[in-house]
Amino acid sequence: MKYKVLVVDDEFLLRMTLESGLSDRGYQVETAPDIRQGLALAESFHPDAVLLDNRLGSDRGMDHIADFRQLDEEVQVILMTAYGSVSQAVEAMKLGVSNYVLKPFDLEEIDLIIRRGMEQLTNRRTVALMRRPNRALIGVSPAIQRIRQNIRILAENDNVDVLILGETGTGKEVVVNNIHDGSARRDKPLVKINCGAIPETLLESELFGYEKGAFTGAGKTKKGLMELANGGTVFLDEVGELPMSMQAKLLTFLEDRSFKRVGGLRDIEVNVRIIAATNRRLEEEVEKGTFREDLYYRLNVMQVHIPPLRERPEDIPELCRFYLDHFNRKLKKSLRDIDPEFLSAMERRGWQGNVRELRNVIERCVLFSDGELLTGEEAGLSLTAPVRRRAEERGTFPIYDLRQGSIDLRREVDAFEMAYIRQAMELTGGNLSQAAQLLGATRFTLKRRLESGEER
Repeated sequence: MKYKVLVVDDEFLLRMTLESGLSDRGYQVETAPDIRQGLALAESFHPDAVLLDNRLGSDRGMDHIADFRQLDEEVQVILMTAYGSVSQAVEAMKLGVSNYVLKPFDLEEIDLIIRRGMEQLTNRRTVALMRRPNRALIGVSPAIQRIRQNIRILAENDNVDVLILGETGTGKEVVVNNIHDGSARRDKPLVKINCGAIPETLLESELFGYEKGAFTGAGKTKKGLMELANGGTVFLDEVGELPMSMQAKLLTFLEDRSFKRVGGLRDIEVNVRIIAATNRRLEEEVEKGTFREDLYYRLNVMQVHIPPLRERPEDIPELCRFYLDHFNRKLKKSLRDIDPEFLSAMERRGWQGNVRELRNVIERCVLFSDGELLTGEEAGLSLTAPVRRRAEERGTFPIYDLRQGSIDLRREVDAFEMAYIRQAMELTGGNLSQAAQLLGATRFTLKRRLESGEER
């Protein structure tokens, strides 16, 4: 990656020396002889670092550190001076300077200072953005073994985009973590973007950033998540929730990994891997016209499908013991094992919430247990409780006899869906977030479905 450096100094020879020497070391360099031109260049060039002389005619570079940082709060400002003192260095640090160097200096020293500053910035971004648990993919089923093999291949080939499909709670984020942590990008950020949780009006600026003055309240330039993830991985969770307007912008970005900030004119290139995930059937969304076909094929370079837990019951005992150990440590308990009858009952459950539901059940049981054996009775779970299954699996959902005539399938499906939505809204007293959780959907999806139901 080429870092961009802006040199602001009134000495022509020093500017040319720095421009030539830093360019030879792989930097992209621009120069300016005074503060006015330096600030104008900073606004259009977007440097990663500014080499700022402290004496610029009648101007003092130190007085303009805040001006450069207002344009970009992450820019590394390195103050250069031939008349240094301890008090001046302390003052410069208080004003937000990243480093302070005395003239004369050599290019090796400046190169080292810039690179260290960029490494520290990358580390800070990584710590801030990589809020993810270090969790293994648990299971012994052929499906999980196949997914582990795919993870190894995808980790080795870290320029391939990935689409992960699976129901809510199956562990899509765990797969993403494993792919990223096993790849050469592991030391760079893993940025998670929940496409269904960000309002449509803010989504573009969150993804791509904005320029100062792009809209009311944009007092300074802000880098978007795509730019902050440079060198790493971007996880687009619930990508099926993207509004059509953003789907077009994402498709354009995926073609060459470049974008313009909101209000910007310059293309910014980044090196990021895209991993998208959804619990929707995107082929059906394409047919309905709610998801772009070209975007679907662009994202679907490599597909990983995680089967629901009810289709791999052999993974349940291992998952139960994993979470037993986990919550023993977390809740300071000392349960040594799980009652075989309870474990057998766990294998028979339908697990509509998949691994997430199983995790919550084990946490409740461990929390209320005072013995050494987990029995399920701690949380009021009955070993003889009937297995939860979908209505269509039980064969109890009433359907119209097609021998009596034709039907409007879409209307029937909509009515079935709205019945569940109304039930969830009644149970939660109209709370959208809680109702969405009951339905295994996002708040944005539920809100959009309610609005479309009112229109009908």
